Amino acid sequence: MPFETSAAARKTIAVIGAGISGMGAAHRLADTHHVTLFEAEPRLGGHARTIIAGKRGDQPVDTGFIVFNYANYPSLADLFARLDVPVVKSNMSFGASVRGGALEYGLASAGAFFAQRRNALNPRFLRMMRDIFRFNARALDHVNDRNLTVGQFLDKLGTGDYFRDYYLLPLSGAIWSTPTKQILDFPAHAMIQFFENHALLNYSGQHQWYTVKGGSIAYVTRLEHTLRSQGVSLRSGTPVAGVRRIDGGVEIRAQGGEWERFDEVIFATHSDDALRLLSDATETESANLGAVAYQPNDIVLHADTSIMPKRRAVWSSWNYTETATKRDGQIDLTYWMNCLQPIPEDDPHFVTLNSTREIRQELIYDQVTLRHPVYDLAALNAQDRVRMTNGAQNTWFCGAWMRHGFHEDGLASGLEAAEALLDRSALSMAAE
Repeated sequence: MPFETSAAARKTIAVIGAGISGMGAAHRLADTHHVTLFEAEPRLGGHARTIIAGKRGDQPVDTGFIVFNYANYPSLADLFARLDVPVVKSNMSFGASVRGGALEYGLASAGAFFAQRRNALNPRFLRMMRDIFRFNARALDHVNDRNLTVGQFLDKLGTGDYFRDYYLLPLSGAIWSTPTKQILDFPAHAMIQFFENHALLNYSGQHQWYTVKGGSIAYVTRLEHTLRSQGVSLRSGTPVAGVRRIDGGVEIRAQGGEWERFDEVIFATHSDDALRLLSDATETESANLGAVAYQPNDIVLHADTSIMPKRRAVWSSWNYTETATKRDGQIDLTYWMNCLQPIPEDDPHFVTLNSTREIRQELIYDQVTLRHPVYDLAALNAQDRVRMTNGAQNTWFCGAWMRHGFHEDGLASGLEAAEALLDRSALSMAAE
């Protein structure tokens, strides 16, 4: 049959980066091609990162990818089903503590929203509540305007300062792990579409969220076993030093190694890392890959309850916090892991991003810095351009940065690149 991949037609494909994008692409390609998966770190998984912590030293806690739902994560849900990954229900809620705790509220219930009783008599707080209803009702009217930033959209809508500073920017900053000031430059249509897809513009029909039982390492371990059984050559702890294109293929050199030839390469890395590794990047590649900025987020897994909102009624799955002197450079966010994952209440765990407040050293389990893409108009325009040129010079790019930055986006992007490569290979064989 013309579209079958014979042994002679099997390509050698290098995938650089073993996060969800790279693992997904390798998994899709490995049944019909020879795949080598390079990963700089000694482990696979990327932002799927589970730490064993707790006062008894036996509690798996995720510090990167944490939750998913079946409505908005179809590729991930399908992968988990095929790998028989165990999942349990999670709880998603949002709370804010601003100006050093002078203003606090939660969105889980009316009691959480008015945890500070005086807010029921605060005209600015009540206007914020009205603006939330107004935003939710009118946001979709502007979803097709691709040139409107969030800041411009809020000006058109005429919402107040409280809504902007104490609701929309903290909530959006928490979603994208991005400083609130940068959210104003975010494309309004992308934010509105995301809110609509995730039922954030509605007051009912909220999606049920889930988390991997035993931590995300449970799915990474299963997927790694599957990749090995498919014959994928896994090279963890092997940083790539350079990539160059040659006639009919590419060459890759790992640190301390020699140049190796492959038919195709898939970069499943951050876009700036891909650009750094390309020794012969074209002007187009440099412009497109360089258009996406990244925000480093310092992440601490700990058990210090003082980092949470002052009022226990406000405690939520996601907690945006500001000190009395607000910073513009980074977002201060704490995940209450006992709410998100099946962790006993008597063993408190929190994952905090970028806090300037002191976390008690004896209560810290783990620290790491992860980078997340910043989505402005330049970044979203670059996504479209990369898709249009993907596969040029046998070079492909994928990653969560190609979409909204979430785990589903990373997997979907990796699968999209793999499918495009397979389609082109099939057409090439049919023409022979």
